[in-house]
Amino acid sequence: MKPALNLRQTQRLAMTPQLQQAIRLLQMNTAELSAALMDAHETNPLLEMEDPEGRQEAINVDDVAADDTVDDSQASFNEDWVSQRTAVSTTPSTLRPEGSFEIPDHSLPATLHEHLVGQLSLMALKPLQRLVAEHIVSNVNDAGYLDIDLGDLLAEVQQELEPGATIVMSDIESALSIVQTLDPIGVGARTPGECLQLQLAAQDPDAPGFEVARQLVDGLLPLLAERDFQGLRRKLRVGDDELRAAIDLIRHLSPHPGYSIGDVSVNYVTPDVLVERRRGVWMARLNTAALPKVMINRDYQQLVTENASSESYSNLKEQLQDARWLLSNIEKRHNTILSVATQIVERQQSFFEHGPAAMRPMIMREVADALDIHESTVSRAVNGKYMLTPLGMFELRYFFSSEVGADNGMQSSAVAIQALIREMIESEPPAKPVSDMKICEALKERGLEVARRTVAKYREQMNIPPSSKRKSL
Repeated sequence: MKPALNLRQTQRLAMTPQLQQAIRLLQMNTAELSAALMDAHETNPLLEMEDPEGRQEAINVDDVAADDTVDDSQASFNEDWVSQRTAVSTTPSTLRPEGSFEIPDHSLPATLHEHLVGQLSLMALKPLQRLVAEHIVSNVNDAGYLDIDLGDLLAEVQQELEPGATIVMSDIESALSIVQTLDPIGVGARTPGECLQLQLAAQDPDAPGFEVARQLVDGLLPLLAERDFQGLRRKLRVGDDELRAAIDLIRHLSPHPGYSIGDVSVNYVTPDVLVERRRGVWMARLNTAALPKVMINRDYQQLVTENASSESYSNLKEQLQDARWLLSNIEKRHNTILSVATQIVERQQSFFEHGPAAMRPMIMREVADALDIHESTVSRAVNGKYMLTPLGMFELRYFFSSEVGADNGMQSSAVAIQALIREMIESEPPAKPVSDMKICEALKERGLEVARRTVAKYREQMNIPPSSKRKSL
């Protein structure tokens, strides 16, 4: 075979840096995009960021649900997205209903370790007791449990004593009993049973069910975890009323007392899309108050334009191009997310009117075909993005679900089936929860052909335990 040169014309997608950036921005959620904009602002002098203070958007979900006369001008998401002063928004913004309270900004509470050491410093202890107690506190985890064996603790303290000084196990146990009197009650326990016993000891002994609760936590917690009420009644030799009172008393105790002290960080979700009703129709709009406003600095842009032929400005020219690409790709990101969200809301009007049980089946291909984009673009647009609705906060991916057949030929959504299953479980008698088979039969009576294994899968996806674990007195 002779070597030869052939000219062939083909079409292929070139992954340019601009396209790669567009894909990367589309995949980001609000928090990630906010961080990316902050980084871009710090590294590119041609970008400037408007102070986001005072730009928080307050939304009263109840008002949004009830108000059908929202001005269409509020829907214009394209408010200065691009242009010389173009922009996007992402400051962490909590969409707080109007009139609701705001948590005051107090100083951060002490950690559990600081809280316990502070209490020990106020106690009149012997030097050895204080030394051992401080070692115990240093080995208490965030939940309040002692994370070290007493034998190991004895060896640890022994190493710090002066030569010739000794310590015995009774000294360790004495110091542990002191730590277990500290606040919060139950701290320093080694097992959940001991933790609950310490808390019960601080309760009123005349409280209903006290004595039964004390016996229950002293070795019968596995039966309670299994909800084996018959076994508990037999071992404790009590009736339903006494057992119920004891369980109610235990429920008011804390198995993790340490978590009540210290700063507990909570990650809040910032919605990318808001859903509101306008003229009787549910519509989507972008949460433009969720991002800081980023724009190109006019003075720098004019300076670069006037000196475009100068080689000394070549670096600034590249940064100006990068800034334009960034703003352009951000606009494309928002256009794509809004288009996908609009399709979702248009196709799921019954969901917003009647709740999850009215969810219709929908797949990403439907939305991709309607918008003439690739299915992978829809997947990137919905992944990690959230929608705030009068029914609550939902990830955009939540609205895509498979079809479940029915006897009447109609198709139902898997989300709607899950809502029906949850509804049946919430209305079940506490003493006799419905089994997966009973739920399967109830769904068939409604014309929905769902297998028992499918019911079990949906129940597990909703983090609902089986019927044997839901039984209560």
